[in-house]
Amino acid sequence: MAETAASAGRLPTGVPRLDGLLGGGLLRGRSLLLKGPPGSGKTTLGMQMLVAGATSYGEPGLLLTFEQVPEQLYEDAAGFGWDLPELARQNRLQVFFIQPREVLEHPGRHETRLLARIEDWVAETGARRILVDSISHLRPLYTGEDARAMFMNFILRLKQMGLTPVMTAELTVEDGLRDFDVYLADAVFELSFAPGAAHQPDRRELRIAKTRGHDHVPGAHPYDIGPEGIVIYPHDPVSIAGPSAAPTAPRSSGVVGLDLLLGGGYSPGSTVLAAGLSGTFKTTLAGHFLTAAADRGEGALWIHFLEESAELTRAMEGRGLAVGRAREAGRLFLRRHPPGAHPVERILHEAEQTIRDNGVSAVVVDGLDELTLTLAEGERRHEAALWFAERLRAVGATALFTQRLERVTGRNPLSEIAMAELADTIVYLGLVEIESRLEKVISVLKHRRGAAVEDLRSIQCTPHGLNVSDRFVGLSGVLAGAPLGRRKAQIENIFQPLYFVRDFLGVAQDPGLDPAQRAEVLNSLSDQTGKLIELLGQYFDEPTVGGPPPAPAKESRA
Repeated sequence: MAETAASAGRLPTGVPRLDGLLGGGLLRGRSLLLKGPPGSGKTTLGMQMLVAGATSYGEPGLLLTFEQVPEQLYEDAAGFGWDLPELARQNRLQVFFIQPREVLEHPGRHETRLLARIEDWVAETGARRILVDSISHLRPLYTGEDARAMFMNFILRLKQMGLTPVMTAELTVEDGLRDFDVYLADAVFELSFAPGAAHQPDRRELRIAKTRGHDHVPGAHPYDIGPEGIVIYPHDPVSIAGPSAAPTAPRSSGVVGLDLLLGGGYSPGSTVLAAGLSGTFKTTLAGHFLTAAADRGEGALWIHFLEESAELTRAMEGRGLAVGRAREAGRLFLRRHPPGAHPVERILHEAEQTIRDNGVSAVVVDGLDELTLTLAEGERRHEAALWFAERLRAVGATALFTQRLERVTGRNPLSEIAMAELADTIVYLGLVEIESRLEKVISVLKHRRGAAVEDLRSIQCTPHGLNVSDRFVGLSGVLAGAPLGRRKAQIENIFQPLYFVRDFLGVAQDPGLDPAQRAEVLNSLSDQTGKLIELLGQYFDEPTVGGPPPAPAKESRA
């Protein structure tokens, strides 16, 4: 279905999401320059606008090209599903293969022969768009002011015919955006192309350098060149409308013990960061959150990067989380993006589409490092992550991001989290050594929208999901990796039989006991001593030696 221009004075481009960056499209009759290096897609973008006019908006167009032979041009266009010869037969598009000098006027003539041909075709078909690919071929002819004036007159004559001129030009490191054609054009789009590193895709971005007569959205907007042409993923602050009345009750994390620490759960519409070392149940914690939302009848979205969706589903099912059931019910949606395959803007726009279409209220991004992998390290990754979180917050979703920590060296893991300011709530998951045993731990480091219990707790993964146990009573220095003291529960278990031994020894020393009573006390003393030996063996991971002590000999009544 054809898109609708924002107003009669706007020309819809036919490029997904580009019109939104322009406030409704290009201004009709204004010239546009597409400037970029080889491989950035200048010709593809210009041709896409031309074909969209001919096929979707009832606006025939012309293509002036200096360098391509017809067969190559038609073959390249066919790769995007554009049948240029058929459009020409239908009088909706005309291709002129010309020499650069044909653009310039001949001395003594008011117009070139090319302008006369164009004017005739416009009169015959009502053409409204024209693509000139590429005006860089005219540079050798710019030997003086006269040649430049001739080219400016050429563009002016196209506008006077009612055409909107779109031009392409090569962008080199040397010239940047200093060429006169930049000043000649009413609007300038700068396209960039950065080849991807090993196993990474290329990154292309569009910047709107200027637009005369109307505003535009600034910034670098990534785009893909796909089977149907160019698709742009704007990096802009505009968000879809959020829910009219967001609930105020906490949203359960899906883990009872964690909800107790959080005062009921995550705050609705907040951003949660689950940060921790590898293997500390970050993904499982995310699964609990989403399946809990699905169980409440809400929509849930899981954006993940490493495992295939089927593998992730099986892994979570093995931990007691009904991910498969929630997916079959149409309440949980898994969206996998291979690491580094898609720009963060594309991931966001696809997520927003899922949120809008399915009433999603809970979102997981598993994990934060992979989300921004297409960007270089540094400020751009940081800014992109914050932008992504703000967009999810703007649509009213409660979002949980997982972040992998390489190590935690101090007593304050908050200092090890690079993007701590991103989150309203931070849940820390760690790995500590306690009395020669490795244990997983969990703690709430930050909970901006409510009171939280800041205890450090043990966390285990059972066949029925995660279980958060009591805090480490009797121990200190657990987080720093050097715990002091002993667990209170273990100490009590060991001391209890000692108390019994002490009491039985006192009773056994009573001279008033008859032999039968004393034998009973000694048997009880033997039992408690055996229990103590067993507990100590378990506590220090040492097998008991020699078996149980021998039973005491019975006294003779003789």
